[in-house]
Amino acid sequence: MPLLLVLHDLGAPPAEAEEDFFYTFFGVAPDHWRLTPGATLARTDLSPGYLLRHLRQTAQRCGVTPRLLLVTPMPEEVAAHGLTPEGAAWLREMRT
Repeated sequence: MPLLLVLHDLGAPPAEAEEDFFYTFFGVAPDHWRLTPGATLARTDLSPGYLLRHLRQTAQRCGVTPRLLLVTPMPEEVAAHGLTPEGAAWLREMRT
């Protein structure tokens, strides 16, 4: 299953709206890891375009107006700095 990098800037929505957004997002990508508050890696069979449409519709339903949503596939070879040991382990596990 491919890994997608999702960049998200939801602005400052109410906590409940943000919680609903991520609950729905993680429902279609149960294997995920939040790199930062604005970046999530997600393992899913959905295409980047489909996931973007899904996230936009989810945001609208939750009353969130995202400033940015970007979904792109992760290459097989990734160079990174600053990953936590847990994050590095998660990334290795998702690649196997």
